[in-house]
Amino acid sequence: MNYLLQTVFEKDCRLVHVSDVFQAMFLLRSDKQVKAIIIDLDYHPQQGWELIEHIKTSRLFSVTVIVLSSDTSSELKEKCFELGVDDMFFKPFNPVDLLASVSSSSSFLQKIES
Repeated sequence: MNYLLQTVFEKDCRLVHVSDVFQAMFLLRSDKQVKAIIIDLDYHPQQGWELIEHIKTSRLFSVTVIVLSSDTSSELKEKCFELGVDDMFFKPFNPVDLLASVSSSSSFLQKIES
Protein backbone atom coordinates (compact mmCIF):
# COMPACT_ATOMS: atom_id res chain seq x y z
CA MET A 1 0.00 0.00 0.00
CA ASN A 2 2.81 2.41 0.86
CA TYR A 3 4.46 1.90 -2.52
CA LEU A 4 1.18 2.50 -4.34
CA LEU A 5 0.49 5.71 -2.43
CA GLN A 6 4.07 6.92 -2.84
CA THR A 7 3.88 6.34 -6.59
CA VAL A 8 0.53 8.11 -6.97
CA PHE A 9 1.35 11.13 -4.81
CA GLU A 10 5.07 11.67 -5.45
CA LYS A 11 4.63 14.51 -7.96
CA ASP A 12 1.90 16.46 -6.20
CA CYS A 13 2.30 15.96 -2.46
CA ARG A 14 4.75 15.33 0.31
CA LEU A 15 3.92 11.89 1.63
CA VAL A 16 4.98 10.91 5.15
CA HIS A 17 4.35 7.51 6.69
CA VAL A 18 4.00 7.11 10.44
CA SER A 19 3.61 3.79 12.19
CA ASP A 20 1.32 4.65 15.08
CA VAL A 21 -1.08 7.16 16.56
CA PHE A 22 1.56 8.71 18.81
CA GLN A 23 3.77 9.59 15.84
CA ALA A 24 0.73 10.89 14.00
CA MET A 25 -0.28 13.17 16.87
CA PHE A 26 3.28 14.45 17.24
CA LEU A 27 3.42 15.22 13.52
CA LEU A 28 0.03 16.96 13.56
CA ARG A 29 1.09 19.13 16.50
CA SER A 30 4.56 19.97 15.21
CA ASP A 31 3.88 20.48 11.49
CA LYS A 32 1.18 23.08 10.88
CA GLN A 33 1.42 22.50 7.11
CA VAL A 34 -0.41 19.18 7.34
CA LYS A 35 -3.62 19.60 5.35
CA ALA A 36 -4.83 16.01 4.92
CA ILE A 37 -4.31 12.56 6.37
CA ILE A 38 -5.12 9.14 5.08
CA ILE A 39 -5.87 6.54 7.73
CA ASP A 40 -5.83 2.90 6.71
CA LEU A 41 -8.23 1.27 9.17
CA ASP A 42 -7.07 -2.23 8.22
CA TYR A 43 -3.99 -1.62 10.38
CA HIS A 44 -4.73 -1.23 14.09
CA PRO A 45 -8.35 -0.11 13.61
CA GLN A 46 -8.90 0.91 17.25
CA GLN A 47 -5.99 3.34 17.11
CA GLY A 48 -7.28 4.68 13.80
CA TRP A 49 -10.72 5.37 15.23
CA GLU A 50 -9.20 7.06 18.29
CA LEU A 51 -7.10 9.29 16.06
CA ILE A 52 -10.08 10.22 13.89
CA GLU A 53 -12.20 10.97 16.93
CA HIS A 54 -9.49 13.14 18.48
CA ILE A 55 -8.91 15.11 15.28
CA LYS A 56 -12.59 15.69 14.62
CA THR A 57 -13.80 16.39 18.17
CA SER A 58 -10.89 18.40 19.58
CA ARG A 59 -11.12 21.08 16.88
CA LEU A 60 -7.37 21.59 17.34
CA PHE A 61 -6.58 20.53 13.79
CA SER A 62 -7.92 21.74 10.48
CA VAL A 63 -7.14 18.70 8.34
CA THR A 64 -9.03 16.61 5.86
CA VAL A 65 -9.46 13.02 7.07
CA ILE A 66 -9.66 10.27 4.46
CA VAL A 67 -10.25 6.64 5.45
CA LEU A 68 -9.08 3.54 3.58
CA SER A 69 -10.61 0.18 4.45
CA SER A 70 -11.44 -3.23 3.05
CA ASP A 71 -14.56 -3.25 5.27
CA THR A 72 -17.54 -2.01 3.25
CA SER A 73 -20.10 -2.54 5.98
CA SER A 74 -22.82 -0.02 6.69
CA GLU A 75 -21.56 0.18 10.29
CA LEU A 76 -18.19 1.49 9.12
CA LYS A 77 -19.81 3.98 6.77
CA GLU A 78 -22.13 5.19 9.53
CA LYS A 79 -19.27 5.58 12.02
CA CYS A 80 -17.24 7.55 9.46
CA PHE A 81 -20.23 9.81 8.85
CA GLU A 82 -20.83 10.32 12.58
CA LEU A 83 -17.20 11.24 13.21
CA GLY A 84 -17.09 13.65 10.27
CA VAL A 85 -14.67 11.76 8.02
CA ASP A 86 -14.26 13.79 4.85
CA ASP A 87 -13.96 10.89 2.39
CA MET A 88 -13.83 7.07 2.33
CA PHE A 89 -12.21 4.67 -0.11
CA PHE A 90 -12.82 0.95 -0.05
CA LYS A 91 -10.18 -1.51 -1.22
CA PRO A 92 -9.57 -2.05 -3.99
CA PHE A 93 -9.87 1.60 -4.98
CA ASN A 94 -8.78 3.71 -7.90
CA PRO A 95 -5.67 5.65 -6.81
CA VAL A 96 -6.53 8.44 -9.25
CA ASP A 97 -9.80 9.01 -7.39
CA LEU A 98 -7.89 9.17 -4.10
CA LEU A 99 -5.47 11.70 -5.57
CA ALA A 100 -8.40 13.79 -6.82
CA SER A 101 -9.97 13.75 -3.36
CA VAL A 102 -6.75 14.88 -1.70
CA SER A 103 -6.05 17.47 -4.38
CA SER A 104 -9.46 19.02 -3.91
CA SER A 105 -8.75 19.49 -0.20
CA SER A 106 -5.09 20.53 -0.30
CA SER A 107 -1.77 20.36 -2.04
CA PHE A 108 -0.07 18.78 0.93
CA LEU A 109 -0.62 15.24 2.20
CA GLN A 110 0.23 13.22 5.24
CA LYS A 111 -0.37 9.49 5.06
CA ILE A 112 -1.01 7.87 8.41
CA GLU A 113 -1.23 4.17 8.56
CA SER A 114 -2.89 3.49 11.88
